[in-house]
Amino acid sequence: MTTRRTPWLSGLLTLAMALTASTAALAQQRVLRIISDRTDQGTLRPMLEAFEAKSGAKVTGVFLDQGLVNRLESRPTEADVVITKDAELLELAAERGLLSPFKSAAISASIPPEFMDPQGRFFVDAYRARIIFYSKARVKPSDLSSYEALADPKWKGRICVRSGSHDYNLALFGQFFASFGDDKARKVITGIADNLARAPKGNDREQAKAIFEGKCDLALMNTYYHPMMAANPDQKAWADSVGVYFPSQAGKGTFIMRSAVGLTKASENRDLGLQLMEFLASREGQQKMVDATKQYAVHRDVPVHPLMVKLGAEQGLVDGKFRMDFVPLVAMAGRRDQVIKLVNEIGFDSGQ
Repeated sequence: MTTRRTPWLSGLLTLAMALTASTAALAQQRVLRIISDRTDQGTLRPMLEAFEAKSGAKVTGVFLDQGLVNRLESRPTEADVVITKDAELLELAAERGLLSPFKSAAISASIPPEFMDPQGRFFVDAYRARIIFYSKARVKPSDLSSYEALADPKWKGRICVRSGSHDYNLALFGQFFASFGDDKARKVITGIADNLARAPKGNDREQAKAIFEGKCDLALMNTYYHPMMAANPDQKAWADSVGVYFPSQAGKGTFIMRSAVGLTKASENRDLGLQLMEFLASREGQQKMVDATKQYAVHRDVPVHPLMVKLGAEQGLVDGKFRMDFVPLVAMAGRRDQVIKLVNEIGFDSGQ
């Protein structure tokens, strides 16, 4: 006797088998946990989605704007990989023993030695320059020269900047101490504070907005904000109103801000974490980083983003390439505390 299945019963069986297979696949899918001070749905997401497609893994994470090292210290195995927009934080985390050394021939082949932690605890995956944005209407490139010149009284009441306690400025001012020496760095930072047009507030883009509105003439900002503002209809006018100037090109060069990635003390997904790091170091990963963040790649074969090649042309730079005052991260040891003490001492954020 032949048993016949009704169409609806066959459909149910097919659906049940599909759901079972799907559940099994999800159970087998590995999950990589990251912690980062970048935003999940912002510039980091394209890289994570590309890695998920290549690896079959799911990437989840904790995303916070401030307090990255403290969070890592209080929960050292909460994540497998740490990704930061400020490499100085990973140097600090490494000093506190929060990172796990790694070895990878692929990473070593892709990342120049100067962007690798000498002890193999993290590597720099991209960088940007922290430069001078100026009003095209009220300032000429020939009026500008160096970071030190921002302390000149002629700029009294003409400079805008975000909080001196923000990671970007802590890293920049820390490099002042490392490159200029303590006495000169103190004078330059104090001079900039004396020349502020208002108490520091807002993010970098808001400094460009202030220039557009005539509230100040100069600002310290990261390079990538110019193309990002230019691509935003609500901010294009800000971008159009400012020029960018790479300081100290006739001297030691411009300071850079570095982003970085490392392995935490967690061990369960160490191999998968290393795969993500190798992807971020690869030509493909670096190209996606440049496309998403408008930073400069550390991989030698990845060119400057097309929207970045004209930056600095007014001062004679070609193809967006600039002289860099390269301060090794190890030279930044202790500088953050030094800067924080000075910023508080002179009332930098009070505008006094």
